Order: sequence, then structure tokens, then C-alpha cells
Amino acid sequence: MFRWRILAGVFVSCTATMAVAQTTMRPADPVFVRAQALVSDGNGVAGRALIDSVLAATQPSARLYPEALFWRATLASNAADAESDYKHLVVDYPLAPQAEDALLRLAQLELARGDRDGALTHLQRIPRDYPRSKSLARASYWTARVLFEKNDILNACAANANALSRAAADEIELRNQIQYQGQRCPSTAGAVASPKSPPTNATVTTSPITATASSTAAAVTPPATPPPAPIATPTAGVSTAEVVRAVDTLPEKAVSPATKTGVPPVPVETVPKRGTNTSPSSKYSVQVAAYNHKSDASKLASSLIKRGYAARVDGDTVPFRVRIGRYSTAGDAEKALTKIKAKHMNGFVVRAPEG
Repeated sequence: MFRWRILAGVFVSCTATMAVAQTTMRPADPVFVRAQALVSDGNGVAGRALIDSVLAATQPSARLYPEALFWRATLASNAADAESDYKHLVVDYPLAPQAEDALLRLAQLELARGDRDGALTHLQRIPRDYPRSKSLARASYWTARVLFEKNDILNACAANANALSRAAADEIELRNQIQYQGQRCPSTAGAVASPKSPPTNATVTTSPITATASSTAAAVTPPATPPPAPIATPTAGVSTAEVVRAVDTLPEKAVSPATKTGVPPVPVETVPKRGTNTSPSSKYSVQVAAYNHKSDASKLASSLIKRGYAARVDGDTVPFRVRIGRYSTAGDAEKALTKIKAKHMNGFVVRAPEG
């Protein structure tokens, strides 16, 4: 129970700072943007009071009411309050635009307290009830995460491949997370390649999130020792260039959503196992974001440098990657990543060229 409260608390604090980017790119009412800014700046009481005032002045039948419920849940000070409002939204307003995002958040809360089956139940509702949802790629990504935790490697890899096939070209950070997670699959081609159409006849669910076991059995075999899964930001209702802003790390508007410019898929950056000899021309780094515009990447890197991180921008073409540190081994980079995640920033280890 104590572990659940800690994880859920981290989840709530993360979602509060990323809510504007995560609501599947729908513009939020200015009052909710203002409330989110107050919470992000450490004035949570005022931000939540603003949402409460909107709910008190709005009829439950009004269009604004379910949106206000969603934001009150997103900016809640604890997981129990957030879960209550998300459930209220899903049950009483299933046709509201925010319902699919609420299901995704509920799944993340279930996973935070170790209820993998409960998380899958919420995730499977998204493709079933919202087949045209913009959250399908994220739902598949999180389904894969849950299945990896259940050690169902076959279906996890299939769901991860389905997530990549559904992710838009401009969702750079999401594609990075999917591709990184795909490294747990024994066949890079089978786990990361984007199929022409989503798999069907799943063994875990009849929804299009998971793929058929028979169609991937030849390519996917459970690895002897799968590498640890990255800790992604829970708002994976999570969008493009997602970076969690901790109170003592990033400013509220450090990340700008990338515009849809037809950016090609981000290539997989393979991280060899610990102890593997590395080329003298490359080292390891922790990647925390990727952008379509170099100016956005430079802004975040400068902010991180001011906070004591050895940050930089890698790449001369899209996507421009923001990376921290240079480490001689993957193990050293993973230790640095652990410290970075303790500050509520998301990231993963990559091979990076020497400067």
C-alpha cells in the first residue's frame, strides 16, 4: 500500500505538469490552462480551487462539465481523488472527448499499484469503445508495457509493433519510447517494423491493440533475460516531445508540441548490453526529448544546463535530440538515468557519437 501511494503520488505530480500536451492535442479551455500553470508553478491550492469553481458554476449536463472533471482529476493532489474523477467521467460521460484519455490514466493508476489485469481492462476498452481514437498508439504502447511486466513477451512485442504502426510521424517522443521498448523483443525487425495493417485475433483481447500470437510466433521468442523496461511518463497519455517538468527542474513552457510536418520515423538507437566493448568513436548518453525544431531543443538544453546537467543538442537534421552526459558504458548511463528519473524527468539510454 505504501509503495502504491508513492507511485501514485509521482503519477499525479507528473500528469499535472504535462496535461496540456497529453489531451490528444485538443485545445483546452483557457481557464484550465491557467489552472495547470498555477499547479505547475507550485500553487496547487489555487489551481485546484479554480477548477472547483468551474464545476460549481456549471450544470452537469453542460459540455464544459466533463472537461472540468478531467482537469480536476489531472491536477488532483492525490491518486485517490484523481481516480474518482476519472471513473466518474468514464461512467457518466462516455461520449465526452476526454473519456478515452481518462481510461488511459486509469490504466496507468492501476499499473502504478501493481494491478496489471486491471490496467489491461481499461486499455482494452479504448480500441473497443473508441476505434477512431487518437490514443490508440499510446494504448498499444501501454498494453505492451503491461504485457512485458506479465512476462508475456510474444503478445507484448506484437502490441508494441502495433503501437509503432499507429503512431503518427510527428509523435517523435512516443516513437522513441516505442522503439526503445521494442529492444526487449528478440527480433528488432519483428518488434519495431511498422506493419501495413493492425494485427487481429489477439490472444489477450479481441481489440486491435494486441496482435495474434500465431502471426508473430515465428519471429518472436521470449528472451532469456529481457532488459529492464524504461519508466515512461504516465501521461503517456503522454504527446510529441514529452518531458516531465519537476518543480525544481524544467520551466512550464520548456516543451513545445511539434507541428505535423511529416517527419520520418525516428531510427532505433540500439543500446548494447552491459560489458559490451564500445567503439572509441561513440559513448552513451541519456536522451530526454526530441524536437522538430532545433530552437526548441536548444531552449530545453539551455534550461537543463542552468540546472547543472551536461545537456546538449545532437543532430543536424530532424529530429533534434536533447541528451545529457557522455558515459563510457551503458551501465554508467543507466545509473545517471536513475538519478534523472528521480527528478521526474523521462528518458532512456542511447549510443551517441563523441563530440
